[in-house]
Amino acid sequence: MDSEIPHHLALVMVHSLMIDGGDPKLKNDVLQHLLVLTADKHKENKMIVDNIDELLKGLFKVLETDTTNAKAACLCLVNISSKENGLNKIMSFLNSNISSNDSGIISKIIRYIDQRTPEIANAVLMLLCNLTRDKNHAIQVYEAFGDKITILESFMKLFITRDVEHESNYSYISYLLSNLCQLHEVRMWLMNSDNLQKLLPFLNLNNSLRRAGVIMTLKNCCFELEKHEWLLSEDLDLLPRLLLPLAGPEQFDEEDNEKLPLDLQYLPDDKEREPDSDLRLALLQALTQLSAKRNCREIIRDQGTYLILRELHKWEPNIELKLVCENLVDILIKTEDEIGTDNFHDLDVPEDLIDKFKKMDEAYLS
Repeated sequence: MDSEIPHHLALVMVHSLMIDGGDPKLKNDVLQHLLVLTADKHKENKMIVDNIDELLKGLFKVLETDTTNAKAACLCLVNISSKENGLNKIMSFLNSNISSNDSGIISKIIRYIDQRTPEIANAVLMLLCNLTRDKNHAIQVYEAFGDKITILESFMKLFITRDVEHESNYSYISYLLSNLCQLHEVRMWLMNSDNLQKLLPFLNLNNSLRRAGVIMTLKNCCFELEKHEWLLSEDLDLLPRLLLPLAGPEQFDEEDNEKLPLDLQYLPDDKEREPDSDLRLALLQALTQLSAKRNCREIIRDQGTYLILRELHKWEPNIELKLVCENLVDILIKTEDEIGTDNFHDLDVPEDLIDKFKKMDEAYLS
């Protein structure tokens, strides 16, 4: 089909998705055309914009009721939700379809996230990741889960279960978890069970999607101030895991090596740092959050963190990340008397100083 189609034909296409039963092949043809129309990441198609309400009804109806075409319908929704206007339209549509005796569309499409429908699961996870990027939207989606803890546990089981043939279809669970970990309740669920420990092996995985989601999840968990001591405890051993992706092949003398955790000592000559600058930033942000309290700063200092950060700073090609690294190093090399507070979160920084620091950072980056 040509992408430039008459308005009346566009309406016929959209309405065909609402028909119960119907020709699955015709629906697939319509959906494949809609996939093309919704795929532009930079601008919205006029036909889509003009018919968005009816289109969402049709796409969600197919997703809920037609397993043959559910994946294609969901991928259309993924495309639409990648743009802010489309995302807001979808969230409004979802909210308007929750009644007193019906938990809504989200709880219905979550059923696809299981081992029986792996390809549809992948598409639904991509959609949920888009819908939960914003914290307020994440709250709305999470509230629509129904039995929240059961759903989270099922996601975790799918994510950690090895299934060579299908496991790639569940990789987006890590990103969904990281988005949901914007919420205090989800962070506490993750840390008050043994589920956080189950994610740690994925920090060193070659699968960049899973590794990225887990790093972002851990960063969000570090916003729970009351959990910092536990996160830095020997039982969890999180600090070396956060530092290892930031470490390179540099060799230290014996005295410095003794300051480092075992996993960071005598790294091979071909050791590479995390290649994704966004993930290096997330790791530095996690370490900065963990440095908020005096006793935690002392733990971080005592494990040779400065050595890893020093070499990272020398290597780091991104000037913004260099600044983040410098700010963290500045915290760690100061004495506690110089810092003058047990908890950075207790500090009330005057607005004029905030502006001054911001201008200093801007001058550094320019």
